[in-house]
Formats: sequence, structure tokens, C-alpha cells
Amino acid sequence: MTAQPFWDRVAPKYSRKPIDDPAAYEKKLAQVSALLQATDHVLEIGCGTGSTALRLAPCVAHYTATDGSRSMIDIARSKLELDTPTNVTFQQADAVEMVEGRPFDAVCAFSLLHLVEDVPKVIAIVRKQLKPGGMFISKSVCLKDVPFPIRAMVNALAFVGIAPRVTFLGEAELVQHLQDADFEIEQNVHFGKKRMSPFIVARRSNA
Repeated sequence: MTAQPFWDRVAPKYSRKPIDDPAAYEKKLAQVSALLQATDHVLEIGCGTGSTALRLAPCVAHYTATDGSRSMIDIARSKLELDTPTNVTFQQADAVEMVEGRPFDAVCAFSLLHLVEDVPKVIAIVRKQLKPGGMFISKSVCLKDVPFPIRAMVNALAFVGIAPRVTFLGEAELVQHLQDADFEIEQNVHFGKKRMSPFIVARRSNA
């Protein structure tokens, strides 16, 4: 992703930022944990500084977490202490890169798809990295569905380098992209204070 310099620059501040909606975050973790199996091999793309990966890894056999930002991955690796899960691998890789260890039972992408330039391409790569019948679990910010003044502010912040450049993705559009890539939508729910981030579980076809 071309936004790597931005994320390298903000990584230290990002790692110290408190979670905006702790209740929604814990709900997301509970939802994902309930979907995963102890024998699963999981890939998370856009893992940031690895906090979610470290929380979910105990649920599965192995958890591979990637991010395009070297600084984010360095911080994630620094969190690997003696009392953290030993089945986590942090790796620098963009969302469109094929990752060693595939095919995976599940691929996760949290707060990522609005940050990539070509959403259908990322979804296509996700599909290639999944086993037939595997799950793509995502929670995405659908900024196309918010009022125009908010979209204008997001663009302005990105222009001056305070925020990353984003793709204005709509929820219906995201669902269509998934269906076009031969995914079946099993869950599409909202929780938390912000209603613009659908939690979607999509199942790859067996073909």
C-alpha cells in the first residue's frame, strides 16, 4: 500500500493511542474468537502494532499477522515477551502480497479495507490465500455512507498529512465486491457507538 510512509511516521503515536470504543473492540474479539477453531491457521492483514493478533492467537494453532509498515511490525515484534503467545508470526507485507503459510483457514482484516486503493484486488488476493470454505472476517469503515461534511474533513486531513488517504467505500458496495469474488455473506452486523463499520463474515466457495 502506498500509505506506508505515513504509517511508518505515525506508528509510535498509534501504538500509544487508546482504543476509541473498548466495548465494541471486546465484542469484536468475542465474535471472532467464537468463529475460530483451535486447529486453524489464521492470517491477519493490516495488523498494525499487533494488539489484536496477540489477543486472538491463543484461540488457534498459528496466527500470521502482516502489515505494510516496517515500523508497525517492529513495534508488534517488541510486544513478544515470555508471557505472550508463542504461535504468532509478525511479517512485513502489503495486503496484496501472497504470504507464506497459505492456504489459511481464515483471513482477518480489521479497519483496513478503507485504507487500500483497490478493494476488489485485495479481496481477490484474500480469496487466493484461503482454503476452499475458508472465512474472510472483516470490520471496515464505510466512509461513503457518512455525511458529506465528514467526508470533506477526512479528505482535508489526508491532504495535509494528518490522516491517511482513504477509499470512500459503501457498505452495499463492499458486500457486492465480496459476492463478486465468490464469497457468501454469513454475517453482516453492527455493534458499538459508530454504525459505519460493519462486521462481515464471508465464506469462500468450495470451488
